[in-house]
Amino acid sequence: MSIEGELLGFDGETYRINTVLGELTLNASMVRCDGAACPVTTPAISEFRIAGSPTLGKDLVPGLLRAYGSNKIDTFGSVSRSAGQAGAVGYEVISASGEMIAAVDIGASNTTDGLTDLLRGDAAIALASRPARNREARAFEEAGLGDIRSTQNEHIVALDGLLLVTSPDNPVRAITEQNAALAFAGRISNWAELGGPDAPINIYVRDTNSGIREVFDNLLMRPNGLQISNNVVLVQDDQVLSQVVAIDPYGLGFTNFADGEGAKALAIEGVCGLQTPPNAFTIKTEEYPLTRLLYMYTTDQRLPVHADGMLDFAMSEDAQDLISNAGFINQAIREASIDSQGLRVASAVVANRDFSTFPQLQEMMQQLISSDRLSTTFRFETGSSNLDARAQDDIVRLARLLSTDAFRNKEAVFVGFTDSVGDPELNRQLSERRAQQVVQQLLDENPNLQANVALQAIGYGEISPLGCNETNTGRRINRRVEVWVRDVVARN
Repeated sequence: MSIEGELLGFDGETYRINTVLGELTLNASMVRCDGAACPVTTPAISEFRIAGSPTLGKDLVPGLLRAYGSNKIDTFGSVSRSAGQAGAVGYEVISASGEMIAAVDIGASNTTDGLTDLLRGDAAIALASRPARNREARAFEEAGLGDIRSTQNEHIVALDGLLLVTSPDNPVRAITEQNAALAFAGRISNWAELGGPDAPINIYVRDTNSGIREVFDNLLMRPNGLQISNNVVLVQDDQVLSQVVAIDPYGLGFTNFADGEGAKALAIEGVCGLQTPPNAFTIKTEEYPLTRLLYMYTTDQRLPVHADGMLDFAMSEDAQDLISNAGFINQAIREASIDSQGLRVASAVVANRDFSTFPQLQEMMQQLISSDRLSTTFRFETGSSNLDARAQDDIVRLARLLSTDAFRNKEAVFVGFTDSVGDPELNRQLSERRAQQVVQQLLDENPNLQANVALQAIGYGEISPLGCNETNTGRRINRRVEVWVRDVVARN
């Protein structure tokens, strides 16, 4: 396409043009300027810093930078690594002719420091292994940098699962979050207290400066009012920790989903007896209680051209395989057959002790028995009817997927569920309204979607819990809208 108008200015990275549509600002790397008023330009060099969680900074961001260059920069040649400033690692993006395109420093510290650097203007992007806290968000607003928790500034790039791991020779298969915290605190010291052999529990943990240690404390220890015991073995690497635990029949440790190879990951058992195994699907759906989202944060300040380009690439479908190869769980939508959902079916039966709900449970299974579940699971902000940040991104992702030929003449069923707080019938009505809301937002995103796929919204309230309603985490997991897909079948 072409845009004509009066050139108002050029700052080396963007053109400002007065057009019949008003004043437009255009990324110089994405357009060619033709006309007598066009400035003589040389490719702008983007210099910026990325700081924060080493979980993302070590492997994912350098890979994203290389893939962005090779996929999105026509003149791309290579990426070289060097020592950056203040202990950061420097990366230089070089064109095929040897000219500098971008100079990027990646400082791997922790989430808190990364957000502080972003606030001070010392970083263009902050890497975070947790969401920004209320006080941190207030600091950005007070500094005039905008709402960093808005969809424009809070970017979920990947998911990860915190695994509790032991040896494959250990007979224990599941553990409660509370018992795990007690074991790491030294309050439970024998496997017999966890249903295992009469043997001491050997605890292996990462050092206090590691990102995963901070996540473990936030997810497991602090909610239980406990601290990790001093009587533990410190390990300097996640992969090494898994290897050490795997050969110790009495070992117990924690690691990232990507680094659990060799060791046996324990299922998480809720206080009500429901168990959730850690796998890519339960992490994508956020049903596994120790799931965590990984973020890139920006502010309302304009990003350097290639910082903006790399961030856009990270959120695109083109980046999803790269995210998986870096060891994280990507956000690509996956399908699971009803056969693989056997645990959730059993859980629904066990959880419904009121026989009056069985007709509704039977109806639900009749609806889903010939369907496949998509990993996309919509959740809402706490105490609000607004979709949370990840769900808003998933609306765009799902609308794009359902409009493809693979789903032509199929039916997508949106099934709402709630926790068990309140009146069961009111909960059922609420779950149906939430499912209808998701359908409407999909149609707002793509008004022609129903020409390709049939859409149906159903609500089943509290009858199919995936977490224990006795806990805040369990209630959050249970408040959801699932997406199921099936072939259209003629019914009498």
